[in-house]
Amino acid sequence: MKRGFFSVLQLHQKPLAEIILLSVILVTQTLISLSLLSQKGLFIDDSMHIPAGYSYLLTHDYRLNQEHPPFIKLLSAAGLWRIHPRFPFDSPGWEQAATAGDPNDGMERIEEAFFDINTPQFERISFWGRLPVLVLPLFLTVVVWWFGRQLFGPLAGMMAAILLITEPNILGNSIVVQNDIAAALGLVVFVVALRKYLSETGPVTGLTLGAALGFGLIAKYSLVVLLPLSLVVVVVNGAVKLLQKRTSLVSIVTSAILVFVTAYLILLAAYSFHTEKIDEDESSIIGGWFYLSGHLAEFCQKFLMWLPPLLPKYFVYGINMVVEDSREGRPAFLLGQVSNKGWWYYFPVAFALKTTIPFLISSVLGICWVSFRVFKEKRADLLYPVLPPMLYLGMSMTSHLNIGVRHILPIFPFCAIAGAGFLSAGFSVKHKLIRTIALTCIGIVLVSTGVIALSTYPNYLTYFSPFGGGTAQGWKMLSDSNVETGQEVKTLARYLKDRGENRVAGVMIGGEFLKFYGVQAEDLPGWEDEEDPAEPESESSESEDENSQSNNTSGPPDAGPKYVAIGAWYMLEIGLSSQQKKVIDTYVNRTPEAMIGNSIFVFRRR
Repeated sequence: MKRGFFSVLQLHQKPLAEIILLSVILVTQTLISLSLLSQKGLFIDDSMHIPAGYSYLLTHDYRLNQEHPPFIKLLSAAGLWRIHPRFPFDSPGWEQAATAGDPNDGMERIEEAFFDINTPQFERISFWGRLPVLVLPLFLTVVVWWFGRQLFGPLAGMMAAILLITEPNILGNSIVVQNDIAAALGLVVFVVALRKYLSETGPVTGLTLGAALGFGLIAKYSLVVLLPLSLVVVVVNGAVKLLQKRTSLVSIVTSAILVFVTAYLILLAAYSFHTEKIDEDESSIIGGWFYLSGHLAEFCQKFLMWLPPLLPKYFVYGINMVVEDSREGRPAFLLGQVSNKGWWYYFPVAFALKTTIPFLISSVLGICWVSFRVFKEKRADLLYPVLPPMLYLGMSMTSHLNIGVRHILPIFPFCAIAGAGFLSAGFSVKHKLIRTIALTCIGIVLVSTGVIALSTYPNYLTYFSPFGGGTAQGWKMLSDSNVETGQEVKTLARYLKDRGENRVAGVMIGGEFLKFYGVQAEDLPGWEDEEDPAEPESESSESEDENSQSNNTSGPPDAGPKYVAIGAWYMLEIGLSSQQKKVIDTYVNRTPEAMIGNSIFVFRRR
């Protein structure tokens, strides 16, 4: 029976079976994503990226949400074109956003006005604004399958696809209008194109590499590092091939020009070909990225200002926002500690706590196994699934912006490929007993990943491995988008309305969208009160009820909401005033009636 099961996986002998199995994987992935669209509300970033992208489509003006490149937002806007919602150009936020480089760019005011004037279409906007992004994880799965197949064979390619689509972090981010899945696709496509370019330098491979580079530039600003990397690779590769007399100078120069011209045209197209001459402020900003000072900074500034119109200004200011965030950081939480600068080991720890155990083990063993083969067999080709994720992870570890494992999502496809390569090696073991053990382990890994994906549905973004205490306790280990994203507000509204309630008191990410689901959100009693030095350190639930009754002047004492809802971020009391902490302390040691999506604690008022 076991032999029969694994014989189905001998895909190199059955190409039709391989295509059928891949099709089943893609259909399953699509159905899960469509189901998540109906189950989950907007990720907090969706609420900004959707209207921002729609404004780009309407006006070709990129003033809103400058800190992220336009691709994913334009893709989202293509879905909104079907329903034609109104856009609040008369909002003060639109004029406020006209100043390039201003972090306070009016986006929050635009976001609020956009959804307010389109209240009847809120659910349709949520669906159609997110629907187009579902194509990205499908493309990612296909590329991972194909790349794994090229490196380790058909069986490895299929297992890489399975490992990828059963990973909760991939599934959860598949419906989010955010650039992390796009960045993952951009990086793996770039590596595939780079591999082909190094083996066959020519016009076609030059165009391919340029297209991959251009996509990376408009997918996520952190992938701008691919630009200097491409320059070094193209120059070194050209020099080596010239010395070896493997191609002509004309061919090398032509392919090199095609790489950068193609990438540049894609970048300009994403910004509607709006370019401006670099001014003094912008040249100073660019010099600051490289820590230039003195005469070198002055020379760089003059050189950049001398150049003709070169870059879209919002591309420059967007990168600068990312650089500043990375250097300055934001309040972050890890293993009970809070820091404004983060920790160098944040992302490895987050990866270990947020991925499934089968994915984690196969990834680590796969990378070690592939690295061993590189040195033992002198196979430089095997560096492709190992070197890119290690470099990207290393770059991420230098950042002080530690607000979610999704920021290292680009390493996940390579982990899946390396892990699948390691697992597929079990089929080539000659020793009968060892081969039986290896095949049993492979079966356990593949089955367990599927079981975890099914049992975790639909709360993928808030998944935690047993290493992190599981989903019930994971919020005590990590915070930010690891545990609370705003998506659960829709589920909270459903929970309340099922119990005949349309009011709730509380604080949570995305709470402002409760009104679109027919639920009135109110502040926690005492949340905005001035701090009273004579007030005791903590309040009992009885004093909390009295506070609620005294603040409620429009009805009898028991007219307040019957339920209190508090997001996991707020339960950790990060960045709260002492008064707000005392309010939260009332609930910290209480057992919630429910925990919505492993993200929002729901308490019944006593």
